[in-house]
Amino acid sequence: MTGPGGRFIRTHRQALRGRARVSTIAVAVVAGLAALAAPVARSAAPAAAQVLGQSSVRLASQTAWVGPGEDYTVRLVVGTTQPADEVELVVAVYRRVAHRSEFVQTLESRPRGVPLTVTPPAPLAELATDAGGAVVVTMPVQDPAQPPDRSRLRLNEQGVYPVRAELRGVGGGPTLASLVTHLVYATAPEEGGVPLDVGLVVPVHAGPALQPDGNRRLPEDASERLGALAQSLAAATGTAFTLRPTPETLEALEESGRPADRATLAALTRAAVARQTAAATYVPVSLPALEDAGLSSEAVAQLDRGNEVIERVLATRPDVRTWIADDPIDVATVQRLRGQQVDHLVVPAADLEPVDLDVTLAQPFEIAVPEVRPPAVLAGDAGLAAHFSPTDDPVLAAHHLLADLAVIYRDQPSRRRAVVAAPPRTWRAPAAFLDALLAGLASSPVLRAATLGEIFAEVPPATTRGEAPLIRRLVPPGQSRPLPAEAIRSARALLRGFASMLRPDNPLDDRFEAVLLTAQSVELRPRQRPTYLTGVEAAVSEQTGLIEVPDERSVTLTARRGEIPVTVLSRADYPVLLRLQVISEKLGFPDGDRRSIELTRRNTTELFAVRARTSGAFPLRLRLTTPDGSMELGSSRFTVRSTAASGVGVVLSAGAGLFLVVWWARHLARGRRNRRLIPA
Repeated sequence: MTGPGGRFIRTHRQALRGRARVSTIAVAVVAGLAALAAPVARSAAPAAAQVLGQSSVRLASQTAWVGPGEDYTVRLVVGTTQPADEVELVVAVYRRVAHRSEFVQTLESRPRGVPLTVTPPAPLAELATDAGGAVVVTMPVQDPAQPPDRSRLRLNEQGVYPVRAELRGVGGGPTLASLVTHLVYATAPEEGGVPLDVGLVVPVHAGPALQPDGNRRLPEDASERLGALAQSLAAATGTAFTLRPTPETLEALEESGRPADRATLAALTRAAVARQTAAATYVPVSLPALEDAGLSSEAVAQLDRGNEVIERVLATRPDVRTWIADDPIDVATVQRLRGQQVDHLVVPAADLEPVDLDVTLAQPFEIAVPEVRPPAVLAGDAGLAAHFSPTDDPVLAAHHLLADLAVIYRDQPSRRRAVVAAPPRTWRAPAAFLDALLAGLASSPVLRAATLGEIFAEVPPATTRGEAPLIRRLVPPGQSRPLPAEAIRSARALLRGFASMLRPDNPLDDRFEAVLLTAQSVELRPRQRPTYLTGVEAAVSEQTGLIEVPDERSVTLTARRGEIPVTVLSRADYPVLLRLQVISEKLGFPDGDRRSIELTRRNTTELFAVRARTSGAFPLRLRLTTPDGSMELGSSRFTVRSTAASGVGVVLSAGAGLFLVVWWARHLARGRRNRRLIPA
């Protein structure tokens, strides 16, 4: 992007990083401390806050929006190791910034020109503090409709005015600490004007708490941070935003057992009411990396599991039509998302080719995607996202963000426009920052907090000068770290077989799948992934090891037909579904050679009806598998002995017996006849 708005985008993040580096102590305040005319010109500080030795100045609070006739008040927490009577505090207000590029210069502590007004220097020893320990500086603003008052600050136009606060040696001595904040002079839009819609995205995220062994360990500091975030969100009643939870983090809170984490989930549930909750994968993943590895089915599993967890834990249905991309995406990913009915995308500005505009692009647009209808897209503003960078002065950072939004509003106050303020998912939201930001949005006359869904539905799409839809192109993502595709596929097949062993209400397969899904997280190092995948294999092996088939033994059949008992042992404390098969070339099985069985007790015996085809001894093989047949759990071998005569043998034996009877009868008859013929 070029022009004043474009130059801001290129330099804004660098400016904020510079501001964070300068403060070596607790420097960070957002108020308007400035130097007197000569000292001001002399002290062109290179960052928004400047510290010398052990002095600091930090913003405790300030008036977010000032109208005609109202007071602008800043509360400053000042600290120094210098004697209080040798240090003075001055506050100066500078003329209005003209555009975002100039606004970024003020973040670097370079307000242009001479001050419009400067408070009389006062030694620190003479300044009173309030109950919170802050120095209070109040500047009344002139109402143009009232007679001029020389004690009031005269502002000719609505807009953003830099305010510099400086702690220095008395009599215009060297600067000890300073900061730059902004006075936003604004009233409700005039007829025909509309506020700027602000789509604030709030991530609820901690690093993976699920371990390779299936246990969850949510660090205490993450628990406390999430609790403070949830309380701030729940307290901001009536202020719209889009909640972006990580499902694995929600389950970690759910299973932690800490009362504080239960309170956090309750607060998040309240915060989600009447607001938009974004859909999410179970853990943050690179969708292009999954696609490149041939694991598109895993992307579907991530989305299904993620949305199921959000709906269950927060009692709200996530918006599956809107996708917020935190990691780079490509055209193939957009095509797949469109196939899953995703209509709206939010992508980082860095993932898009720049456009040549004079002001910040603040409307939805399209991206070039072949073969599918292009989705509506909003770019996460890089300059706004930079305000979420780590800082020692969160209140100052929040008011910098509000002032930045006011500058964007002033670009085109008569048009319906919207911007997205989306911090990275790893943002550690300071409660002071969030409280100041949400309160500022709620009270603003020129900004309207909105959900992403409201913005996509209500803000007209951007067009070119020829009124054609504005179409932008994605920047091809860099090479992502390859995933262990074969190991993931193998673990998935193992889980699929194991799941077929369980009743639908058994949570074991869900827990093991969570380990598999966590193995795909972009937050894991490559050497960590195998430990999760082997963890899946070990967990399944431990459970299947609870099932045993009988040892080898002999069974004797004394009749042509009979039954063979097969006993399966289960040490599992839950019902197990299995398939048992008997195999023999010498036996027939009138009722079938396989059974679907359910193990609900320690010993389960199945009787297989058999028919012997011949006498003798022969093997019978037992095979125990998962119901889907994908995994063999065990096998054994019986020796079956058949002592029953066959039908042919019986006939032959009967015939032989009959022959002998006839032969002996004839022999006896002949003997009697011969004895009668012999003379006495």
